[in-house]
Amino acid sequence: MGKDTFDASAGLAFNLSLFERYRKNGQLQAEVHHIPGIRGHYRAYVHLVEGKVVSCTIEDKKGERQRITQEALIRADTARGPFEWKFMAVPAPPSTHPHAHISKPSTHIAPVPRIVAPLDLTMLAGWTEQQKLWLSKVYQTIDGQRNIEHIKKRVSLPPNVVEEALRILLTLKVIVIVSH
Repeated sequence: MGKDTFDASAGLAFNLSLFERYRKNGQLQAEVHHIPGIRGHYRAYVHLVEGKVVSCTIEDKKGERQRITQEALIRADTARGPFEWKFMAVPAPPSTHPHAHISKPSTHIAPVPRIVAPLDLTMLAGWTEQQKLWLSKVYQTIDGQRNIEHIKKRVSLPPNVVEEALRILLTLKVIVIVSH
């Protein structure tokens, strides 16, 4: 295991609560079996952004993946485990804040977000409707032309919420930031 990987075999439910508390980005994975309604052994993946579960999938020996609910994985882990969960950390995305002291606003190269993948809000299991709405508002404002400061002014949310939404969208790999 590398320095960004550590043993998370204390049980899925316990680890998810810790990762949420400490707002970790990364992926949990384990070999799982005895999942109700699913036969055989699978590798399970739980993807986290800012400590929130954004998707859960299982992969069979042929490499075919299918979605599974977080609750089904927790039930199987509690009843038949705990399975040997491993966590691979993903570093937080780089800050999207332009630094005002670097140059004057008239000559500043303003970062511009661009959409590179669709935002699937159904994958954000465990997120509140308000959090999904905020992400959606920011995502819908991104047109590849507006810079971050313009997006903050255009979206009817506090600037810090817009910045957080942009960081989450970066981590979900649905947007990229380019300099203009």
